[in-house]
Amino acid sequence: MSSSASPALDADQVIFVGTGGGRMTTALQARATGGLWVVLDGARVHIDPGPGALAHIRGRPLQLDPTRLDAIVLTHKHLDHSGDVNAMIEAMTEGGTQRRGMVLAPGDAYDSDPVILRYVRDYAASTTVLEVGGRYQIGGMVLETPLRLRHPVETYGLRLVSRRRTVGLISCTGYFPELEVEFQTDLLILNVVFRNPRDEIHLAVPDAGRLIAAIRPRLAVITHFGLTMLRARPWELADALSQETGVRVLAARDRWRLGLDAELGT
Repeated sequence: MSSSASPALDADQVIFVGTGGGRMTTALQARATGGLWVVLDGARVHIDPGPGALAHIRGRPLQLDPTRLDAIVLTHKHLDHSGDVNAMIEAMTEGGTQRRGMVLAPGDAYDSDPVILRYVRDYAASTTVLEVGGRYQIGGMVLETPLRLRHPVETYGLRLVSRRRTVGLISCTGYFPELEVEFQTDLLILNVVFRNPRDEIHLAVPDAGRLIAAIRPRLAVITHFGLTMLRARPWELADALSQETGVRVLAARDRWRLGLDAELGT
């Protein structure tokens, strides 16, 4: 695990508010399900605020201020990614009294069995539907959605592009070769739900190894762990992936601040 000191609040960083994923990890809260808080070039984005996200960001040790968010993003509408999205929109906009920030999500998060409630949609300064090949300016960064992923609901992988670096998030999906092309990034974050392959809609450890070996980011982080991952000790799996791929791989932990200047260079 990284030994670098916590970065300043305005420095480029990824905060792993929660690192749990899947139905049973969520139900048991074996790991928190709060998603990612990303800061790049001064822009702040909360990605996939699952159940408990607001409590985790406001509580110790993070104590983050949701009114400073520039955007809230859903990769898809499943509960472990979206359970606190309405609470976060209300927090970002001070209960709708301050019209600020962006909300970006797939179309089915709004239209088909919606998870973003209608009454909060006007609270944000803008509400946007994500699309394949999309590019969305958020402060000093650009959010890209190069591919629709292979998952039962509409799901996108994300590329966050700043002046100095790129961050990729491969959300819940089965493996397919185009991932290796579209997620060439400095930091690659992978949602790895299973220890061993179980289905064609989630990544397992062998899929992560294949992607990391092909993409060869400067740093890879595995997160969004199901129970089989937790039982297998994710930090040991990350060490094994590092040995296998020759790429430094870390396992995320709840409420971990990953400083990008320290880990990737300035």
